[in-house]
Amino acid sequence: MTLRRILPSDPADFLRSIVPLALLGLAAAEGTARIPVLLVLAVGTWVATSRAAPVRWAWAGAMPVALALAWGAVTAPTIAPDGSSCTDPTSPVAALRVVEALVVLAAVAGLAIWLKADAGSLALRLPARRWVRWAALGFVVAGPVALLAGPYLARPFFGDVGYQLVPAALLPALIFAVSNGVSEEIAYRGVLLHWSARVMGTGPALIGQAVVFGLAHSGTDVIGGAVPLMLALGVGGLVAGVIALRTRSLLILIAVHIGFDLPIYFAFACPN
Repeated sequence: MTLRRILPSDPADFLRSIVPLALLGLAAAEGTARIPVLLVLAVGTWVATSRAAPVRWAWAGAMPVALALAWGAVTAPTIAPDGSSCTDPTSPVAALRVVEALVVLAAVAGLAIWLKADAGSLALRLPARRWVRWAALGFVVAGPVALLAGPYLARPFFGDVGYQLVPAALLPALIFAVSNGVSEEIAYRGVLLHWSARVMGTGPALIGQAVVFGLAHSGTDVIGGAVPLMLALGVGGLVAGVIALRTRSLLILIAVHIGFDLPIYFAFACPN
């Protein structure tokens, strides 16, 4: 089986592989379901793996995303009232995201070892040189644009999220963005997309990870239209998945994701 296979080769395995993806969708849409879904997916992954069933790839592929969703349900970063945490590289906002990323990446590594999957199965490779240049350009463009336009783009969905662009806060912002960008791209476009595609085919896996990605980013902090935001991020996840499959690497996605996530740190840690 290869990622060039667009449709599933076994209808029965395809139907079984929908279950973990549907559970992820439930967890993404409903915060109270996130920890129960994580537990169900853990049991399902263990059972499918112990039986060496092909669907084990779909169950295991859902685990890192489920873990990230469950983490978000039980943690909430806080900032110092005097604003001192804004420029602190160890601020709660940055530190909690680093810990989350380490937990998710440790789970990815553990699952890969358990399933005997190599880094290439997660698109963790350097792409052709031309794509490396695109990755560098993506970060250079996305970072400044996101920092300047972030408050205006976010206002319809999150209200006034104005922040102070403090140069000294760029380091913790970068720590936050790198942690978030690396862990999310590996979880969604690396593990969920590529491992699910082994069972359900590239097309369904591509659409499935995009739907979950959109649902995961339309939580209770959205005060405006949740559906337009969900659709926009779902389309973004779809495009990102296509890029991952086209370049056979996550480098461009990680670089652009890091740039786009810089203003999120400022919004959390350096509000006006």
